[in-house]
Amino acid sequence: MKTPDGDLDRWPDPADANTRRSVLAQDLVVEGDATSSGPVDVHGKIIGSMRAPDTVIGGSGRVEGSAVANDLSVLGAVSRMISARNVRLAPSAVVHADISHERIAVEAGAELEGSLQSRA
Repeated sequence: MKTPDGDLDRWPDPADANTRRSVLAQDLVVEGDATSSGPVDVHGKIIGSMRAPDTVIGGSGRVEGSAVANDLSVLGAVSRMISARNVRLAPSAVVHADISHERIAVEAGAELEGSLQSRA
């Protein structure tokens, strides 16, 4: 399936073992789509889509749009859509999104509003 947020039928391939992490700092706001072939830590705000093999949305991080990953950990906030093979919502996560996943872990305290669709 092709959507404005990208190809959701395919999660990104895992990153190479020696690929360095990219960090979007807390004061950074990205308006548009961000894509990486390596792991990404989001501490700022993305208004659009984030696509990377391994993504951590930190406690101060926010994605207003879509987050597509192989492995996704949310400590911050996501609104609209998540598509990831492995999803982890930490106790501090605030997610108002529909989630397509293979495996999901929702820790006590995480806020989740939206539908879950297993692709296992």
